Amino acid sequence: MTPINESDYHGSDWMGFDWSPWLSLNPADGELSEISTNPGIYRVRHLDRDGLTYIGQTGRSLRGRLRALSGCYKDEMPYTDPHVAAPSLWAVRQEYGPAFQVSVIEPDDIDQRQRRLSIEEALIAVYRRESGENTTANFGRIIEGYKRSSQRSGGFTGGALDDDETESNSATGIGPLPWTDADEPTSRSWMGLDWTEPEPLANAYGLPTDAGVYRIWDRKEPEPLEYIGQSGNLKSRLYKHRRNRDEALVFSYAIVDDGDAQHKREQIETDLIGAHWLANTKAPRDQF
Repeated sequence: MTPINESDYHGSDWMGFDWSPWLSLNPADGELSEISTNPGIYRVRHLDRDGLTYIGQTGRSLRGRLRALSGCYKDEMPYTDPHVAAPSLWAVRQEYGPAFQVSVIEPDDIDQRQRRLSIEEALIAVYRRESGENTTANFGRIIEGYKRSSQRSGGFTGGALDDDETESNSATGIGPLPWTDADEPTSRSWMGLDWTEPEPLANAYGLPTDAGVYRIWDRKEPEPLEYIGQSGNLKSRLYKHRRNRDEALVFSYAIVDDGDAQHKREQIETDLIGAHWLANTKAPRDQF
């Protein structure tokens, strides 16, 4: 069996998928017309920077979604709608120039939302593991020295910061998990975290109010998991699951010492969902 290419995230066969050739994102170059109008997943890179800039998905038209992202070529920073990553790419263009390229895939059953989102999470997780860093524009991030625009309804156009200004969305993210026992989603050491002993959801009270991640599963059918989540307050979030789910399901959580910001917890959550997909070729049953 040929090993899956997990390390070359620029490659045409990355993660076992059949990626399209790299094409210019710049509308002026006219190459976006070659992109499919089907649902799919896409990756973005900048020729003058290392790594990937963004990984995204759409349940509609890939071409339409990428035309929305090409708003990064406007004179003013675009709003976060119709594409949430366009302001970040706009900032990168100011610093490094216009040389963005895109490549797409249309895996089997990509019209199914859960499958599409779980593959996207797996790609981001593997990229984090292989590169040791985050993509530039996922998780609502923007490069240092810039402030993101609001949604169009908010009316705020972002741009370069003054010397005395800061932007929380440019704060440092968290690195990839160590991927210990990555193929054992119910292990106490799954992905290198210190998970608590599993307990029935009926016992989800008196928990710590710390930030962290959690997993929920059925002891009778442990794989796939039911759900993976993150919260700035584990006590509050798991109590809600206790009220809304079968109390016979079990849960386990791990406190995240560097989980003060939502984007950091989301990065860890993405690693967990991605590892789950690699182990089971599917998302947790109730994810997305």
